[in-house]
Amino acid sequence: MGSNDVPSLVNPLHPSIIERLDPAFAEIYMRYQASRLRADQVSFEVYDGDREKYTFPTAKVAGEFPGVASNRIYKVPVSNPSGEIAVQVYVPTLDAIAAAGLKRDGLLPALVNYHGGGFVIGGLDSDESLCRKLCQRAGCIIVNVDYRLAPEYQHPIPVTDSWEALKWTFENAATLKIDPSRVGVGGLSAGACLAAVLALMARDDPSLPRLAVQLLIVPVIDARFIPKEGSCDPAKTPYKSYIDFEFAPMLPLHRLIWFYNLWLGTDEGRTENANDFRASPIVADSHANLAPAIIRSAEIDPLVSEGIAYHEKLLAAGTPSKLKIYKGQGHPFGHWDGVNPTSKEFVNDCVSELKAAFGGKN
Repeated sequence: MGSNDVPSLVNPLHPSIIERLDPAFAEIYMRYQASRLRADQVSFEVYDGDREKYTFPTAKVAGEFPGVASNRIYKVPVSNPSGEIAVQVYVPTLDAIAAAGLKRDGLLPALVNYHGGGFVIGGLDSDESLCRKLCQRAGCIIVNVDYRLAPEYQHPIPVTDSWEALKWTFENAATLKIDPSRVGVGGLSAGACLAAVLALMARDDPSLPRLAVQLLIVPVIDARFIPKEGSCDPAKTPYKSYIDFEFAPMLPLHRLIWFYNLWLGTDEGRTENANDFRASPIVADSHANLAPAIIRSAEIDPLVSEGIAYHEKLLAAGTPSKLKIYKGQGHPFGHWDGVNPTSKEFVNDCVSELKAAFGGKN
């Protein structure tokens, strides 16, 4: 860890978190991120002009990209505003289907996945490795959604796109050979926020079957307390992790501010947007009768307190929820399973939880 003191590092590990990080996570960070600027350290326009320069090279640490039977891309019409988005449907191989034992009457369960990226960055490629692993190892279909992003498409457009993709999945279930009684939603970070919101919306829409599960990975749950600039006031935020992990690796508070300003805006409408349950699912009127939740959080993450709070909110309302916090890990650890043992544990956990939620054999 002595290299952390080299002056040429533009993003060395902050002293407040060095001793708390898992050494494996720290080593990956130092090798691939410490010498690079993050997107939030430049303007959106600069980032947009050379996205690769400011993007963590996840493919170098993501592990295998297992083969699947098919991964077709479909175009889905959306209406707010009018346009279309892409969804990529991953189908497991016959051997994977047989091993998982989830096929019933010729149909498979499906997880509709929403990628992370603060509602600003990311796309179908963001979760490719995880989508392929979950598809093959859990033996289920994955519907990966490329919703439109801020700043061009600010809140609530990512939600309305995601909702229409979920409805499209049900409408096309027979064609896709999906069992509509075993459909779940999931995602990482901003994508987990979308999944949590859709679980609320689906519960309140009598035209949709009940969702089987909501898989919320390092979730954004409450957008009300991230400032437009500066630091959080400990007296005004209910989330201790905002204070403790202001300088967390990969997702420091500064990055959240950059994302939220682009996603929710900085004008007089910001407060209204942040108080909308579609941005802050924790403020919904009721959290009862929702799909069972699987919440996976990273310990060294400003969002970890939100994940804990939502878990407690769901349980208090009678909705089943399982929470696991991965010690010493930073926000994007779930994608680093090629080189990080705890990330491998996380993927294994997700596979087991999905198989159980969909009624399979572990």
